Amino acid sequence: MLENWLKPLPLDKLWANYSSSWQLGSKTSFYTAGFELPAWHGFPVALITCDAPGMTEMRDALYSFKCFQDDFDFLDLGVLRKSNESVILPLFEEIFHSGVLPILVTDDSSLNKSFIQALHNVQPNLHLTAMDDRFRCFPFQSASEFPYLDAFLSSIDENSERGHIIGIQSHLVPSSGFLYSEEKGISLQRLGQAKQNLQELEPSIRHADICILEMSALKYPDFPSQIPKSPSGFFLEEICQLSRYAGLSDTLKGFCISGFDLKNTINQVDAQALAQIIWYLLDGFNNKKGDFPINFDGMVEYLVEVKEHHGLLTFWKSNRSGRWWVQVEKANGTGENIDLRLIPVSYQDYLDACEGELSTRVLKALVRYS
Repeated sequence: MLENWLKPLPLDKLWANYSSSWQLGSKTSFYTAGFELPAWHGFPVALITCDAPGMTEMRDALYSFKCFQDDFDFLDLGVLRKSNESVILPLFEEIFHSGVLPILVTDDSSLNKSFIQALHNVQPNLHLTAMDDRFRCFPFQSASEFPYLDAFLSSIDENSERGHIIGIQSHLVPSSGFLYSEEKGISLQRLGQAKQNLQELEPSIRHADICILEMSALKYPDFPSQIPKSPSGFFLEEICQLSRYAGLSDTLKGFCISGFDLKNTINQVDAQALAQIIWYLLDGFNNKKGDFPINFDGMVEYLVEVKEHHGLLTFWKSNRSGRWWVQVEKANGTGENIDLRLIPVSYQDYLDACEGELSTRVLKALVRYS
């Protein structure tokens, strides 16, 4: 069925044939011209790209990188036949239904909207994290800047937190945009604050169901092929670290990289940068701890009294990963049952609470869910 939406890779690009045993290409299956589509349902992660300049060079770099443990099988499903909603929606709905995690690499930022919508059709209650320099929602961004958040924001419950946009640059978002995002449960995290301590961003990514990376989130010198150009932003190393956090997420179901044009890039460095981001995402995926707290096995409880705020708070720490959550309780309409939520936080959030101060992250969780 996927053959209707995907083009196979050219026969002369069989990366597995010229990769050493330690390289990722030797551990990857490819949808290649002249061969049937691999039995894709059995793969944990699959790569799909647009039909654009630079994708071959990106694959050249990616499959030359180090492979992971022997039991990790990676699948390259080839190239989109068309870059429009009629292809993206049914293709990714089927992939999301199967439980395979797709990595979409596209120069066309307008596809973000359909990528998100495809998962929303499969899983209506989802959490989104984006690494972006602006809040892409109409009327705060024009149609030419691809406001992919419109459909997502129109469907979410305003009483819950549903997303984080990391790397927002204040001069690109009007004050009304910040207010609107708070009303809609979207946390906009400014670039300057985000760069102060990258580890503090991990809780914002941990429970993401879908992650969008707009390449304008990087500094122009680190990725000159970005659209639009941005003199300020993250370094490539920082984006790789954030992508690794996304890979570590036990809930991640899709990852999309968009917003670039490689045809005017003389050298291949930008294609290699895309490959590097994908590799660190896969590195995170291969180091998952499996500690998403569906129960409290392997979790340590810490009680903290914060008298001036909300009394006794319960924090949980995973013995597997060392990651932290704060427990938020909310009575249902009758008051007979308690809706218990575990909100991702950092160790610093716990230390602040021990000192009698609640971080913005913990305060938002208490206000929104209590």
